[in-house]
Amino acid sequence: MTNKDIRLISTGIRNLDTILGGGIPLYSMNIIAGSPGGGKTILAQQILFETIRRQPNDKTLYLTTLSEPMLKVVRYGQRLNFFDADQFGERVIYHDIGSFIYEQPLSGLVDHILQRVNQSQAQVLVIDSFKAIRDSVDNPVEFRRFCYLLSVRLASARCTSFLITESDCSRINHDPEFAIADGIIYLFMAEQNQEQRRFLQVYKLRGMNPKMNPIPFTITADGVQVFTSALAISQQPIPEKVSSQPLSTGIFGLDCLLQGGIPQGYSVMVSGFSGAGKTTLALQFLLQGVEAGETGLLFYFEDSRHSLDSLIHRLGWDLASLEAQGWLTIISIPHPQIRLEEQLEQIREAIQTLKPKRFVIDSFSVFLSKTEHHVIQREKTYIITTLIQQVGAVGLLISDQVIDDSQSHSHFGVQGTVVDGILVLSSAIVPHLGFRDGIRRYRYLEVLKMRSVNHITGRHRMHITPTGIEVLYLKATAVSENTSVIPKPLQFSLVQDLVQEQLRFNQAWLVQGEPGLGKSILGLQFAIEGLQHQDSVLYISADVRFHQVCERFSSLNLLPQSYLQSGQLVILDPLSPGKTAISLSDPEFLLYILTCQLEQMSKPCRIIFDSLVPVAINCSVEEFLSFIDDKNRLLNHPDVVLLDIWDQRIGITDKGYSLWNTFDGIINLSIPDWGEMNQRGNRGYPTLQLQKLRGSLIDPRPYPYKISLPQGIVLQNYYD
Repeated sequence: MTNKDIRLISTGIRNLDTILGGGIPLYSMNIIAGSPGGGKTILAQQILFETIRRQPNDKTLYLTTLSEPMLKVVRYGQRLNFFDADQFGERVIYHDIGSFIYEQPLSGLVDHILQRVNQSQAQVLVIDSFKAIRDSVDNPVEFRRFCYLLSVRLASARCTSFLITESDCSRINHDPEFAIADGIIYLFMAEQNQEQRRFLQVYKLRGMNPKMNPIPFTITADGVQVFTSALAISQQPIPEKVSSQPLSTGIFGLDCLLQGGIPQGYSVMVSGFSGAGKTTLALQFLLQGVEAGETGLLFYFEDSRHSLDSLIHRLGWDLASLEAQGWLTIISIPHPQIRLEEQLEQIREAIQTLKPKRFVIDSFSVFLSKTEHHVIQREKTYIITTLIQQVGAVGLLISDQVIDDSQSHSHFGVQGTVVDGILVLSSAIVPHLGFRDGIRRYRYLEVLKMRSVNHITGRHRMHITPTGIEVLYLKATAVSENTSVIPKPLQFSLVQDLVQEQLRFNQAWLVQGEPGLGKSILGLQFAIEGLQHQDSVLYISADVRFHQVCERFSSLNLLPQSYLQSGQLVILDPLSPGKTAISLSDPEFLLYILTCQLEQMSKPCRIIFDSLVPVAINCSVEEFLSFIDDKNRLLNHPDVVLLDIWDQRIGITDKGYSLWNTFDGIINLSIPDWGEMNQRGNRGYPTLQLQKLRGSLIDPRPYPYKISLPQGIVLQNYYD
């Protein structure tokens, strides 16, 4: 006979039927055992009320014996939500048979019980307490015969019965009622993580294949709640097909590292020390989902929900509105109130009910801290990741790193092998010339692991800004796939006559010279000529403020306002407040800002950096040369040309050649030694010399020039 051949009745208690293998066999006799206060009476009453709720025509009977008075049983039962006062006495019938047991011999008790069952037409019977009957009998043979007759007579009466007895598990192998019973459910208390917990264990259930390991449960106003997350998820199918479209994290640089985002169905651990930005990253991930029309679910296990609300508000989102509209569900449980199995069940129900596309646990290490056993921690991690996979969501599990173990990327060291991906947020103190104490702390993000994703490896700088996290991932701008399109020539009339070929974009120029020779004027001329030929211009002014740059444009007969308003001209400087402000003390972040700005500019585009000196004095020689090399490489594009301005007086030790080598073209402004012509009081004429232009034939001779407004620098073929 298989389980399919056995008719079952449901207990009506969520998850308990699953543990039992489907339910309680019809007409069976079952024992609910355990120490006093274990929850036996509540469990039995809950089964009765759930039976009449599920079976509109059924009746149930509750018989009290010589233990707890019936009045108390009813009074305490009324405080539970499952107790239905309208059905009390009609379909859930209570009787006290204590006086019969006390006054009459055991031989008549079976008939008396069956008489009560027949009178009430009960399909389900509870006797509480059955131990009181056993204690009233001196002859064990007589009591065994009584148990057998009761079992046979109740089955003949088509009645399923539950006998409540106060016994510990040691009596199961000795007392006759346990041998005769068809099923045994044992309730007990045990210490777990220094707290007392309730457990339920099925010792026996004839004809069924129950789960026989201890199962945690709790008692609430709703009655007994059994937690079987591991068993429940094993019965849920994994979706055969999950969308291959990754979900954006909401952080552009991180999406680039991940080749587009996180694959659906993945669980990703976000690891880092306190204050690393883990919660900020998780919130950006959830809020990006809202923008994409995807629901999010956050379980927050930290102590203060207020700090979470404040952070969401600082990111510019109306939390109350998001929750009211159903886009975001936040379940906050303070650390002291966490019960591992209860919260795991709550997580399972929320995920399977809400089916969010994005899911976050913050902090997962706080959640797992309720158990010290690595095997259990790994098991719970597996359950969470399976739940995420089953609904095709993406889950972020926030994990704190152990302070003295930077090599471990999770608090307990067991989650990393279970999850699909690991993001590590870290920081480091580095020497920095631009700060008073000579050091600076940099933040980093690394994609340590992402299964089946060709992610970018290595640590990458990140910033936490008022709008969230920015990852400074810099990559060379992609070259247009349409190679048949020839970029238009570069118009640079000042030096065009010194080059035999037509000037072109996709080059980096350096204008060098001492102060007062017109380097900035040359840069402005280069920008103006571009604007007049419909090129966009990104002008970085490192020495003067935004409004002073505008005045300089005006002095060369170009009014910049219309170009600024249209976006054809963008001026950035470190001195003015607002959106045009930049920082020169962090070259890597500066390069990230320039890269992002360039992506927004129309093409062709001219980038003028006036000047490189403030960057150079804020970092070491090696850092500066690395910045120049990265800038010229990453901003390289067929429709982009770079022009940097440099003060020749600033020494960079013996690496001048290295600086020169990173540029395609070099223009030198100087006042040469004119020998005898350099008379006292006559400093001589400034000259412009095209010293280098990679891949072109040039005229390298120095040419004198004059500066006049509004023309700017004007080359001369003769000397006055």
